[in-house]
Parts: sequence; structure tokens; C-alpha cells
Amino acid sequence: MLKRFYGLTIIFLLAGCASVPESIQVDENMPLVTYQQAASNPDENVNQGVRWGGVVALVENLAESTMIEMVHYDLRSYGRPLLSNQSVGRFRVYVDGFLDPMVFEQGRLVTFAGTFSGVEEGTVGEHNYVFPSIKSSGYHLWKDIDRVEISDIHIFPYHSYWGWPHRPFHQRVIIRSNNNQPSGGSTTPTREPSQSSGSSSSAGSVSRGEPVIRKQH
Repeated sequence: MLKRFYGLTIIFLLAGCASVPESIQVDENMPLVTYQQAASNPDENVNQGVRWGGVVALVENLAESTMIEMVHYDLRSYGRPLLSNQSVGRFRVYVDGFLDPMVFEQGRLVTFAGTFSGVEEGTVGEHNYVFPSIKSSGYHLWKDIDRVEISDIHIFPYHSYWGWPHRPFHQRVIIRSNNNQPSGGSTTPTREPSQSSGSSSSAGSVSRGEPVIRKQH
């Protein structure tokens, strides 16, 4: 009897650890569009539900919202990004209100739920890039775990929609966890009073402590 009790306890604990955070849960009947599907056929997937995640690359505070540029990674069953040395590309997320770039530092793992808005043109450095973009309805900022080093991220943008046969974009980075960073947590975006002027966070802009992402050439 006691063994059965301990067994059930372990099962419940494991189930709790593997559950998707409430802030990024969606209706179980809602079909979710993958990054590859949205980037390859943007017009057909506008307003479809998504749950994407990855590593923060850039934060830009707009007048009434915040734009976060992400390096995309596939998600585990419970929603946490699964880091590797390859990524299919980047995407942009728009969140109502103000998000502090000191909290959403470069290199932090975040998962977003929301709807696919389409694609928009931009740049990564001097490289022309087409970003799939989403409107966030909720997000989860994950706590840091073991240090992970990525010697070379290969990004393969899906530009077939625009007829741009670009070669893969290569960026050499190292991602490190930072024990001094704020703890992660589930949050849903709320609209706050607009800021008097926007601010942005780009690579290397956080000066406190060791940078989370260091480019190497």
C-alpha cells in the first residue's frame, strides 16, 4: 500500500513538472501553426494560433507595446525551448504595454502564445531578413539552468514566399546562463501607460554583469 502511495506521488509530481504553464496554454481544440508553416505560407495562416519560443535577441520598446525579436527553437512537450546549434530562423513578437529590457535580456528563454500576424521585412545586422510576426496573448519567461554553449547557429530563413533565394545566415554566438538574472515566471501581457519615448535593447546593450550573448568573429 505504501509503495503504491509513493508511486502515485511520483507520477503526479512528474505530471506537474511536464505541464504547460498556464500563461501559454491554449484551447485543446485549437490547431497551432508551426514556424515553418507560417513562414512558408504566411497569407494562408494569418490569425491562426501559435505557440513559439526561443532565445531573446533584441527588445524594442514602442509607444504602446514592446517588440521582441526571437531566435526560434522547437519546444518541448511542456513548452520550454529546446536549445541546439541550429535554428530555422527568427521571428518578432508584439506584446501590449512595456516590457523591461533588463528582465527580457538577450539570451533569456521565452515561450509565447498568440496569433500569427504575417511577415515583415527587416534586417539582422546588415543582412536583409523577413520576419514572421505574432501578436502575443501570453508568455512564460523560463528560469536559467545549466550553461549551454552554442558555437555556431545556422539560421535557414524561409524566404520562398518573397522569391528571395538567400543563403543561410550564420552567426557565431555563445549562450550562457546568468545566476544574477531575475527568476522566470508565467506572465500575461497587460497594457500600461505609454512611455514618453521608446527605448531598445540590441546585442551587447546590457552592461551589468557578463553579457548573456557574446558574438565572436
